[in-house]
Amino acid sequence: MNTVSALASFIIGSSLLLAPTVSMPPGTITASPVTAPSHAWQWPLSPKPRILNRFDPPVERWLSGHRGVDLEGSLGATVTAPAGGIVSYVGTIVDRPVLVINHGAGLLSSFEPIRSTLSVGAIVAAGNEIGMIGTGAHCDARCLHWGLRLDGQYIDPLLTILDTRPSILLPLD
Repeated sequence: MNTVSALASFIIGSSLLLAPTVSMPPGTITASPVTAPSHAWQWPLSPKPRILNRFDPPVERWLSGHRGVDLEGSLGATVTAPAGGIVSYVGTIVDRPVLVINHGAGLLSSFEPIRSTLSVGAIVAAGNEIGMIGTGAHCDARCLHWGLRLDGQYIDPLLTILDTRPSILLPLD
């Protein structure tokens, strides 16, 4: 599972670093400086929530583990889409209301417990309201559980938000 997380971190980080940039022909003068596009993913709760439980994948797929992150929140707090996509599931799984967004490229975000009026097929953009924190499961009205899968394998959702690359110190000369 650590290999999957490392691979996911590499893929997501590489896609951010290799994103196309805006360039101007030599000698072109612009009225205002060109800025890089903002990060495509954002926190599903605002303001930036405290992380209550981090991603802790099991050694084997069938064993218990924490397949996402728990973000501090309260009953009725607004939940927003961390990135654009299409709602692919809205319903109850066991004892908790769940919503899933298909972001494309094999990435699926899941949120629980969440009360939502959206239906399958709804198109959402980053920052759009997708529901409110509800009740059920281990988060029961006190947090939002955010899971992220890449091609069916759970990965750490914080890879899309936080820069987890190691710091590299360069020589002064």
